Amino acid sequence: MAYLSPVAHGTMLSMRDQRAEEFARCAVVLAAELRETRHERAVAADLEKQADPFAAPAPTGDDPFAPWMAGREGVFDQALSNAVAAIVASEWPGEELDRNGRVRSASALLRLIEEHVPATDGIVLVPDKDLMPEIPQGATDSLFQAPRFSSHTRIDVRTLQDGIEASQAARHGRGAGGLQRSHIEALLALDGHRSLGVIGEEQQDRIQRLAQEEDTASQKRAVEYLEHIGGEEAARRAENVTNPNAYHPKHNPGGHDLDTCPVCGHETFCVEGLDPVFGRVGYGQCLVCTYIRTPGAAEDEAFTEHLRSMDDE
Repeated sequence: MAYLSPVAHGTMLSMRDQRAEEFARCAVVLAAELRETRHERAVAADLEKQADPFAAPAPTGDDPFAPWMAGREGVFDQALSNAVAAIVASEWPGEELDRNGRVRSASALLRLIEEHVPATDGIVLVPDKDLMPEIPQGATDSLFQAPRFSSHTRIDVRTLQDGIEASQAARHGRGAGGLQRSHIEALLALDGHRSLGVIGEEQQDRIQRLAQEEDTASQKRAVEYLEHIGGEEAARRAENVTNPNAYHPKHNPGGHDLDTCPVCGHETFCVEGLDPVFGRVGYGQCLVCTYIRTPGAAEDEAFTEHLRSMDDE
């Protein structure tokens, strides 16, 4: 490979990070839509599969995406193009570009990968140059936990090429798209390559953003409700409130005392439970202003408090 100046090398690193970021952002959106639409429509015969929101749905002929998931074909193409460009640039630097210096299409990059590592039954196993430790994975959120191999990255070229073909009709005005769950699973499996490995972090960022947005909206609704009923009525309700989740050693050992609501300031926040990580911040609903704090918002607030306590120390 030709000598690269420090500036050119830095540009390559920046491009690699950008490709990984674009891949993660798009792939997580696709996976999240599949999870959110894995619903009552597809009932699995196996009870264990019914409890798994990522379990493959029974064949129904229905679109695996929600009807409001517009543009998923373009999102798939963007994720795949960035992922395979990052992989090829990492494995065979410079070959991700054509003779005119432009990044090759996803389909061309997949064919190039097959030229370097022949496929078996449509599957290419790209050996890792630097072995990565196996990453422990839980039993849930399996779509976001794409298989991680300690010695190779699994690239299902046949399925990914089929996904490209399935997305072309909608992208170019020739009809409806045909993306399936298998296409998304093959896409997410690319995250096992060392040039990527970004989906987990992006998923956590997404969860945090959604929790913050939901909490902000809930606080806004509570403030508007307080303005509607007025301060005197709020105070009257606070004086007469009854805790429906009060602690009782026998009848309700998991109960909690009322907490101070961060919106109205009254000690009327009914705690349903504590954040699952630090056990510091309660989630539930205020019995006066109706503010709702979700478990995700509670966890986010607890983490912020944890960082503050570390700064104080």
